[in-house]
Amino acid sequence: MLSGLLISLFAAVIPMFVHTAIFYWADRFEREPGWLLFVAFLWGAIPAILASVIAELVLGIPLSSSAETLQGQVVESSIIAPVVEEFCKGFALWVIFIWKRHEFDGVLDGLVYGALIGFGFAMTEDFFYYIGAFDSGGIGNLSLVIFLRAILFGLNHGFYTGLTVIAFGIARNMRNGMLRFIIPWIGLGLAILAHALHNFGVTVASVNPLGLILSVVMALGSVGLLILVIALAWQHERKSIKTQLAEEIGSTLSTEEYEHLTNHWRRPSRTQDPHKANRIQLLVKLALQKDRLQLRGYEQEPELQQSIADLRTNLQQAANV
Repeated sequence: MLSGLLISLFAAVIPMFVHTAIFYWADRFEREPGWLLFVAFLWGAIPAILASVIAELVLGIPLSSSAETLQGQVVESSIIAPVVEEFCKGFALWVIFIWKRHEFDGVLDGLVYGALIGFGFAMTEDFFYYIGAFDSGGIGNLSLVIFLRAILFGLNHGFYTGLTVIAFGIARNMRNGMLRFIIPWIGLGLAILAHALHNFGVTVASVNPLGLILSVVMALGSVGLLILVIALAWQHERKSIKTQLAEEIGSTLSTEEYEHLTNHWRRPSRTQDPHKANRIQLLVKLALQKDRLQLRGYEQEPELQQSIADLRTNLQQAANV
C-alpha cells in the first residue's frame, strides 16, 4: 500500500510541476509575481477541489439511484462535473482579474494564471484517482491510469481553464463594456463544453471505442490551440515592445537596450546582472502599459497614465545609478 501511495504522489506532483514550469517559461517578457502564481496553483489544488467535490455530491443526489448506470455516469461526468469544476476554477480567475488588474496585461498573463489553477486542480484530482486505481487493480491498473491522466490527458485541466482565461485576456483590453462582460462567459462556456466532451468520451469508451478517440482528439487539439495562442501572444508582445519603446529611445532607454529587447527571441531579461534584469522588466512593463492605454483609452483606465509616468521616472533614475 505504501508503494502505491508513493507512486501516486510522485505521479500526481511531478508532471504538474513540469507543465507549470513550461507555462512559466512561456511568459518570457514579463514574469508574473511568484506569490500570485503560487496562490493561483494553491487555489486549484485545495479550495477549488473541495468546493467541486461538495457541489458535485449535492447536485448528484438526485442521480444516486442511477449512479451505476451508463446514463447516470454520463450525466454526472459530462454535465455536473464540467459545470461545477470550471466555475470553481474560473472564480479565482475572476478574483485576479478584478483584484490585480495591473498584473493582468492580456491573454498570455491570463493563460499562465489559468494554467496554474488548472494544474493545481489536476494534481490533487489525479492523486485520488491514482490511489483508487491502485486499490482496485494494483500496479498494472495504476500504471494505465497514470499514462492516461498524466501523459495523454495531462494538459486537459490547464486547457479548460485556459479557454476561460483567454476570454478574460481578450476582454481585458476591450473598450466596449458589454463585450467585456459577455466574452468571459463565452470562454467559460467553451471550457465547460470542452471538459464535457472529454468526459463524455472517456465515460462511453467502455462500450464504444470511438469515445476514447474523441477524448484523444480533444487532447491533441488542446495542445495545438495552446501552442497557437502562446505564439500569437508572443508576437503581440514583441510588436508592442518594438512599437511602444521606439519613441522612448534616448530618454528612457538606450539604442543598445532597444535592440536587445527587440532582437532576442529568448527571454530578454535572462542576465546575470540583477540591475539590468530589473531595467528590462520595467521597460517591458512600460511597453505593455502604453499598449493597453492605447487600446483601452484614458477614460477606461485613467490610472495608467500615472503608472506610465512612474515607470519612466524609475527607469531614468535607474539609468543614472
